[in-house]
Amino acid sequence: MKGNTINEFIGDLLSMGGPEKEFIFRSQRYFLETIFNHKENINELVVFECCDKANPYIYRCKGKNLKDLVNQFEKAKIFDGMNIYEAEKEIEVIFG
Repeated sequence: MKGNTINEFIGDLLSMGGPEKEFIFRSQRYFLETIFNHKENINELVVFECCDKANPYIYRCKGKNLKDLVNQFEKAKIFDGMNIYEAEKEIEVIFG
């Protein structure tokens, strides 16, 4: 991973209380953010492509807290069938 270590990346997700990350994976720019859904009274973590697609979201999960969200994100095979740890060598963090 360029721009962060994998430990910094995951640590930021756990500690920032609403982290945002912008990164590039295989020439595509992505944005990750956590939000609090007031309507459902739950936290959400979303990853989406930064482009003009009709449905830019590639991943969305819900959880009680940041730890729940990060645990789900770490296991998700959203990077061309790989999780964040398998794909991290090809990720360049450009914000966050």
